[in-house]
Amino acid sequence: MRKSTFNYIKDILADYPETDEHIRKREEELRYPYRESDINRDIKGTKASYDSQDNLMITIEQDKRLAALERNKRVIDNVLQGAGEDTMTIIFELYMKKYPRYTMQGLIDNNMVYCSRATAFTLRNEFFKEIALDLGLDI
Repeated sequence: MRKSTFNYIKDILADYPETDEHIRKREEELRYPYRESDINRDIKGTKASYDSQDNLMITIEQDKRLAALERNKRVIDNVLQGAGEDTMTIIFELYMKKYPRYTMQGLIDNNMVYCSRATAFTLRNEFFKEIALDLGLDI
């Protein structure tokens, strides 16, 4: 797997616990956009509308950032549902925790996963590969 793809998936997994909050905030930004006060509001002019935010408003369905967040969450949820217990432990402990306590060897030494080191890396790599395929990324 390409290093850039691996790091991208690693970043997605790190943000996964806060994804619902990111989605909620983005929807809120779209529903209630910031409006800068117009200092020239008292000046008479033509009846043309100068409020570009109303003219260029993005609907929630068309927002690319929101769609990407929801897609990433859906893909990770689907792959986690099909993952085994050891794979889930590896992913949660190494990539989803804000401050990971263990390394791969630490997980094995503390009997948190019941497989060899090579098998643990294989489980992780298969998980990342499945996410990359679902997201349509280069492997």
